Parts: sequence; C-alpha cells; structure tokens
Amino acid sequence: MDAVSAAAITSFLISYGRHLAGVAGAVVDEGVTQGLRSLWEKVRGRFSSDPQASGALERLAEQPENRRRQAAVEDHLDELMAADGDFAAALSELVERLKTTGDPTIQVRDAGALAIGGNVSIKGTRQVAGRDITISGPSTGGPASEK
Repeated sequence: MDAVSAAAITSFLISYGRHLAGVAGAVVDEGVTQGLRSLWEKVRGRFSSDPQASGALERLAEQPENRRRQAAVEDHLDELMAADGDFAAALSELVERLKTTGDPTIQVRDAGALAIGGNVSIKGTRQVAGRDITISGPSTGGPASEK
C-alpha cells in the first residue's frame, strides 16, 4: 500500500467538512459518507491531544472552503504523519477503503451528449455525466456550418 500524503487526506477531510457544513449533504453517496466520516473521526481522535490541531479541524468543519483553514489542517497532519508511522499507515488504509466505496455498477466511458447549433441539458438526482465541447473559430463546411 502506498503512503498517502497529508494533502490528499486533507482533500478528503475538506469533502467531509462540506458535508458537515451542509454544502454537499445530499450529493455524497452514503458509502462514501461513511468512509469520509471514518477518516474524519480518526484524524479528530488523533488531533484531540493537541488543542491547536483540534481547533484547526473544528474551524475547517465550519468553513471547509477557507484555504487558510485547509492549510492549517494539512500542516498538522503532515507533522503527525511524519512523527507517527502507525497513524500514517492507518490513514492510508482508510483512504484505500474509501477509494473502493461507492456504486460498483456505474461505469463511465468516453461518451456524452453533443448538439451542433443547439444546447444539451442533463439533469439528475444521483449520478449525471456529460461533456462540454467548445468549438472556436469559423467552421469550414458540413452540416454544422449551415445556418
């Protein structure tokens, strides 16, 4: 198992912070939410002995989009992971489990909707995929250039 960086773990914590702040509550799959919660709780438990680290994580939960709060958590994580190999390995294991959660029946291939001279709108409540295509410059012929 490869070691996971503090930056990568912080990105997962930001995702769960968004969930806690209500920003991504209904968007995240329940399996993913459980995995993020496990990671969050592991970090929170380890941070609990350090008031500054614990405070940094609490502030991240309040404002997950704040880059300074993200950097503070990442800094504390980086120091703890460097000092405690067991903690770093436990986080790596949680991240690996998190990567395998979700709906295994969903497969995304190189496909999407295309409209020449029109619009495509895709809406959904669970999983939605599509493609944005920007064509710049004049067209040189064919049906797309006809008005």
